[in-house]
Amino acid sequence: MLRLRPLLFALPLLLATAPAAAQRSVAGVDDEDDEDDDGKKADPKKAGDKKADDKKVDPKKADDKKVDPKKADDKKIDDKKAGASRLPDDVLEDTEADKKKRKAEDIAREKAEAAAGAADQKKAAETARLTEEKRIAADKKLQATRDQRLGSARAQRTYRRDEGDYTIIAEVQPGAVVKGKFVEVRLDVFKRLAVADPRFGTREPAKGLKLIANVIEPTGKQDATTSYVLHPTGAPGHYGFHFTPTRDGVVQLRLSGGAGERSFNSTIPLHVGVWPPPDFDAEDKKLIVAP
Repeated sequence: MLRLRPLLFALPLLLATAPAAAQRSVAGVDDEDDEDDDGKKADPKKAGDKKADDKKVDPKKADDKKVDPKKADDKKIDDKKAGASRLPDDVLEDTEADKKKRKAEDIAREKAEAAAGAADQKKAAETARLTEEKRIAADKKLQATRDQRLGSARAQRTYRRDEGDYTIIAEVQPGAVVKGKFVEVRLDVFKRLAVADPRFGTREPAKGLKLIANVIEPTGKQDATTSYVLHPTGAPGHYGFHFTPTRDGVVQLRLSGGAGERSFNSTIPLHVGVWPPPDFDAEDKKLIVAP
């Protein structure tokens, strides 16, 4: 009985202190857990640095990813060599029927081109033939009318010259020029037009020209030259002068002048004391054949 009394006295004290110890035990566990959780939380600054580091690219690794232009070009060449005859996956190879059809089309095209070339050659030959026929017809006409024209030319010869933008028609009276006899020269000067004029057509009378005629006579040692100023004779584009040859032979009639930058120089030979003149057929052909 005496031994149990101290124990009974201490029992209330133990019961009073037990909850506190248990409480401390629980609180201690919670504090430790909180400390562990706090230890696991990431520092925001360190987290930001880590993200920045992750975004940084190693320049050396970035350079390794770049394609060498030379290797790229070599690859293109290799692909071209290796794949020149290789069709894409979605393209089917031609069948025998397709090949025959394409070959037939090529043959037909070659025949068409050959036919077109032959047609062009035929057309050119036909044009040349017609031109030659016109020339022969003109020659025949000249021969058929030669005596008649030669007779008329004694009274008046007509010459034609095309110089630059101008056409000059010269009429010489008489056509059979004789030494010491009066000779009259009349000129009709026209400007050729690319677009026909409603009034004049393709030849417009050239008005207001300043013309000079140099008559050059042979002397045996040095030619004698006499200059004449041509004057308008009334109608637009008409000019004239007269002279008297003093020697037999070929007298050169040189015409020059114009208006502004448009000018011409032309020569007409006059055979003094010679009939029929040696240039008769050639000069008449210029009048008949020329437009």
